[in-house]
Amino acid sequence: MEAILATAQPRDSGIDAIASATRRLVDAITRAGDAIDVDADRILADLDALTGRIDARAPDLSERIATMWRQPGPGRFDPAGGTENPLSPPVSLWVEPDGSLRGEVTLRLAFQGPPRHVHGGTSAMLMDHALGIANARAGYAAVTVGLNVSFHAAIPIGTPITILARHDGRDGRKVRSSGELRVGDLTCVTATGTFVLIDDPSARKFRRPSSEQA
Repeated sequence: MEAILATAQPRDSGIDAIASATRRLVDAITRAGDAIDVDADRILADLDALTGRIDARAPDLSERIATMWRQPGPGRFDPAGGTENPLSPPVSLWVEPDGSLRGEVTLRLAFQGPPRHVHGGTSAMLMDHALGIANARAGYAAVTVGLNVSFHAAIPIGTPITILARHDGRDGRKVRSSGELRVGDLTCVTATGTFVLIDDPSARKFRRPSSEQA
């Protein structure tokens, strides 16, 4: 049976491709550091011109937010998994046979916290995102009210990270899930989350299609 993608399907054109190119730009700038100071004026002029071209086409904030949430399927703009968001790694999560989620991501230098290692806040963001998607896949649109993250080992920058997440159950309006980040066989981060159900039609797009629930 073909694996089911629980997050947005990356596209090779349009805004997805532009966001991907922007990630490469951020990575290049981060790695270059002050080595580009000698060419800073020309680079700034190029970037300002490009930003102006894009900004001229951008709608106001409220219109853009409304457009985002009218899109079918999982959110393409999330800072953890959004293919349209240049700040996103981005993360792709796949549905395992038992209903849990598994994904893999390699974080660039822009996500560094301690020397040569991933920032703890980034790890927490990945966990919050994956736990929320696990709940949504189980049929529960919910927002985070509590996230307990434990750090067991530092995650090296540039190393493939395995993301695991599972929905653990519901108690009234509260929904619970848990997960972990691994590098190879080493569990580096574990997390448990408490979420509260919301009645938001825009969140229903994350839930399993009825054909999958049969």
